[in-house]
Amino acid sequence: MDYKITSAKHYEETMIAIFEMQEQEEPLSAAQIKEMELMLKAAEKYEEEEL
Repeated sequence: MDYKITSAKHYEETMIAIFEMQEQEEPLSAAQIKEMELMLKAAEKYEEEEL
């Protein structure tokens, strides 16, 4: 699965989703951790290319 950020709004929503995952009280599942890592990689790529 590849996660790609396509706009500034999508980037902002992704960063909020990552923050919310980090803030939840229950430990993250392996699937959630993998998803968060994909989102973080996509965010870094977007930052490099667009910001």
